[in-house]
Amino acid sequence: MDIGKKIRTLRLQRSIPQNDLAQILGVSKSTMSNYERNYSTPDPDILVKIADYFNVSIDYLFDYEESHKLELTKESDDYNHPNAAVLNKDEWNVLNYYNRLKDENKDYIKGQMIQLYLNQTKAAKEDGSK
Repeated sequence: MDIGKKIRTLRLQRSIPQNDLAQILGVSKSTMSNYERNYSTPDPDILVKIADYFNVSIDYLFDYEESHKLELTKESDDYNHPNAAVLNKDEWNVLNYYNRLKDENKDYIKGQMIQLYLNQTKAAKEDGSK
């Protein structure tokens, strides 16, 4: 099942009108309709809101729990790879998930990491000058 069908199924199971769910998520009704018809995919922050609202995981929304269970990196699995000697467990898991992203999502993540680093550097400089 694709993400749009999954969102629609969850919404219908709770008997929530599309317009109400759109309002809860802070998107327009047309945007909500586009999600359900797979014309667009929710941004990461909207995915989190959907998962929280329906009390499901983001993996569930993407069917990873069902059809890709063997592909997913588990926190305790696959950490015996030769590269594990230079990466800690968190770094290993981040890279595994990153490598599964589409190129445009990788670009988004790189941009977010750069922005976080710049904010962190700026905050450290401000703390140092006080």
